Amino acid sequence: MLIINKLEFSQNFRSILQQAGQIPALPETARALLKLRNHPETNLEQLTSVIEHDPALAAFIMKYARMSIFGYGNRINSVQLAVSSVLGFNTALNLALGVTSSSCLKLPNRGALGRIRMWNQALECAALCRELCHVMTEKHLANGELLYLSGLFHNFGYFLFAHLYPKEFSYLNDLVTRYPEQDARALQLQVFGITHDTIGMYLIKAWDLPEEIAVAVAEQNFPDYSGKHASYVKLLAIANRLLQDQTPADGCPYIDTLTLMDCLGIDEPAAKAAQEKIRGCQNEFQVLAQDLAA
Repeated sequence: MLIINKLEFSQNFRSILQQAGQIPALPETARALLKLRNHPETNLEQLTSVIEHDPALAAFIMKYARMSIFGYGNRINSVQLAVSSVLGFNTALNLALGVTSSSCLKLPNRGALGRIRMWNQALECAALCRELCHVMTEKHLANGELLYLSGLFHNFGYFLFAHLYPKEFSYLNDLVTRYPEQDARALQLQVFGITHDTIGMYLIKAWDLPEEIAVAVAEQNFPDYSGKHASYVKLLAIANRLLQDQTPADGCPYIDTLTLMDCLGIDEPAAKAAQEKIRGCQNEFQVLAQDLAA
């Protein structure tokens, strides 16, 4: 059994997170994609060129676009078709950004917090955030593409934890795998005194991603948050609750999911339809997650 001084560990971890240069820089392809994202004049050819420069990324984007949820199947035989006919420019760029970002972070493949499970959750959460955004009537409250990225990056704190403290993360991974009925965040607080949402927030900030994503990642377990960008926090919490199929999936069990949905103008039948749509693709998301762990 690993002996950990919780106070000392959390202080050391926070100190590292606050030091410039301690968090790995974005990989080259991710930096190129982020540069495209920050320039409104970027066109389809530029995006496909960056994606095609990375054969593994290109294959993943095409495989994602062939998912049954889109209905195109094997007709998608190029990155350009995947982007222009299926995913759209912004979703393709954001998906590619998320996929390439994690390549600089070491994470074991197996276990409840392994790369396969984490990518499965990230892909499903991002897709459900996108579906919920489509049916949200209060669209002025949030940007759909930032909501998608919030879902994609929501569990990246685990990636950084594993990268910086592999031995301690392995212990946490074993604990969560052995005791699936226990809340993973509560275990992190109990053993380490720091949680993946806080770690993820520092990572998002270090990578200079939009503030909305940092807030959503940091506060995702507290949908009663009422500060700046609260709508992103609420939608991410809704998505996580629907994916886990239980109301007390975060730190605010006293706020029911319908109340959160009312805040964003999402009616229950539409949310259930979105939930079932993503559930119908669970096997495909699992395969995609395994590809990202290969």
